[in-house]
Amino acid sequence: MTRYYANDAGPDPLSDAFARRTAVMPFRGKKRLPAEEIETRWRAILSAPSWPGKRLVYVHIPFCANHCLFCGFYRNAYVPQTGADYVKLVIEEIRREARAPALRDNPVHAVYFGGGTPTALSARELSDLLATVRAELPLAPDCEITVEGRIIHFDPEKIDACLEAGANRFSIGVQSFDTEVRRRQGRRASREEAVRFLEGIRDRDRAALVIDLIYGLPGQTPEVWHQDLETAAALAPDGIDLYGLNLIPGTPLSKAISAGKFPAAAGLGDIGALYRAGADFFRRRNWRQLTNNHWGRTTRERNIYNMLIKEGADCLAFGSGAGGSIGRYSYGLTSDLQRYGEDMHAGRKPIGMLSASDAIQPLRDRVTAGFEVGHLDLAGLEKAAGGAIASGLFTPLLAQWRQAGLLTLEDETIELTVAGRFWYANLISAFHEILQTQLCPTDNAA
Repeated sequence: MTRYYANDAGPDPLSDAFARRTAVMPFRGKKRLPAEEIETRWRAILSAPSWPGKRLVYVHIPFCANHCLFCGFYRNAYVPQTGADYVKLVIEEIRREARAPALRDNPVHAVYFGGGTPTALSARELSDLLATVRAELPLAPDCEITVEGRIIHFDPEKIDACLEAGANRFSIGVQSFDTEVRRRQGRRASREEAVRFLEGIRDRDRAALVIDLIYGLPGQTPEVWHQDLETAAALAPDGIDLYGLNLIPGTPLSKAISAGKFPAAAGLGDIGALYRAGADFFRRRNWRQLTNNHWGRTTRERNIYNMLIKEGADCLAFGSGAGGSIGRYSYGLTSDLQRYGEDMHAGRKPIGMLSASDAIQPLRDRVTAGFEVGHLDLAGLEKAAGGAIASGLFTPLLAQWRQAGLLTLEDETIELTVAGRFWYANLISAFHEILQTQLCPTDNAA
């Protein structure tokens, strides 16, 4: 248990509670099925009625105008004919499965078009995809439909096409408004162009507008970061996401830093200070903190997809590179465009990976969802475990985390401090590992 303790030597838990920020392992407790069993098992999954519960849809668009230096998700440059062919395949994929028992019975409460860059597609392609989802899938009357995008190539025709086809939320990856910081990361639009673009969406007043910012980018001083926050808030969007830079090995940014072309990435102390500055900024303005990284200004911003995915809601996935889940099964569609097309033309779901979760996955989901929003009902977790968790199992760890300034604990409810919200992934990972050790000792030993 002590190996999960936070450091207690430093005065500021935001900068030194742990040696590094860990990632939550999405495949913990999941067993991959052999490739030769995937097609048969997938057909069985589709033919079985789904359990009641809120559901999601994710549609992946694996194209971008260019590779931004910090991004680890770039796959394919957008080429008009390739994009058009791809959209037809995704539409066919949706139509093939829409009447399957696993999809047709429970309403979908949020749809997310992600990537890549969905707005790299043409206005007609975006419209056709949105129309297909709305026509073929059982969307709830108040379904949140998000289109993720960036400023370049997202012209007024595409914005209006999305709105007319039913999009009611735009998540725009701005990252920084500072022109120099933007251009060094491969973002072509200037600060002024970014502001005008966002004003155009806002002033239509027909969909929630969410701005994504990244803190810790090279050249993004505390002064630049404060100006980024001021500029974003002045635009009066419905929501803002703040993400710390994740320096992914192999990305152009990582390579540039290694080659000495860019200064070293910001350290944890600097990153933590920037997070605190953002959290304090929105607290003073009375924005609602919906999750550790997301703030809402208006009631139009609900953040349904991002919150339900952390709760373990079923997510129906379509498109090359998409990932989803149905019941105890998680799946990932092949990210290889050629194979995706070949499988589709052969009448097969282009699944590259299919896994089955163990019995404690609902407990992991409960932990993840709780810490994601900054509080966890410990008594509820123990009740959900049906007595399998030893009484007081987490008591020493929580006492140490509380002493380190990461949380408070009252009436069996954990509340994260600002520092705890910054380190939330470390806390989730620790809980997951302890649950795995206690409830699945055989699997853990293996």
